[in-house]
Amino acid sequence: MRHWRLVVMLEAQGATEPVDGEVVADEVLPWALLQDSQYSARLPSLFLLRRPQAMGLSSGKRVRCTSEEFRRWQEAALGYAAAVDRVSDEMEAVRERAAHARWWIPGDRRRADETWREVRRRYAEVVREASEAYAPVRDEIRRAIDAEEERIRELLREQGLTLEQWQRRLFSQGPSQGRGNPSGGTATGGTGGFGFGGF
Repeated sequence: MRHWRLVVMLEAQGATEPVDGEVVADEVLPWALLQDSQYSARLPSLFLLRRPQAMGLSSGKRVRCTSEEFRRWQEAALGYAAAVDRVSDEMEAVRERAAHARWWIPGDRRRADETWREVRRRYAEVVREASEAYAPVRDEIRRAIDAEEERIRELLREQGLTLEQWQRRLFSQGPSQGRGNPSGGTATGGTGGFGFGGF
């Protein structure tokens, strides 16, 4: 199994700055390499921050943030991703060498197995440390998402609408109409019609 490079994903698909004080936060769960089966483990999650207008209807959650918060969130995600990428590259290289150990040469297989056990230990340690370092930002983004969702619910309550009624009205108008927020504004401070993928 090849490691899907997280830094490349963040840089290629992520936003470069908030749009009208908003981004869409997509929580992703990359595959881990520690287990032998590609289906048996995932790395701790991180947030991919995208431009709101680039999103589809069911992906990610809108969140308000300042430019400084955005930079801090993005730098934390890139730090986490870079650490995981480095140790994943090392693990793949060691696994490749272990798979091609020359069993007929005395000690070669034993040394390969020892190196493999050591890199597995290091992988688990690096992933744990990187995730712990990223955890405060992960929690901060989740709180910001919760706060934005509660703000939208409150706006809807003030207008006597449930979320389901608002969504039905929004989707019945089609993608080019009715994308404003419940308070009647435009993109600034609103939902843009795309903020409730997980409700």
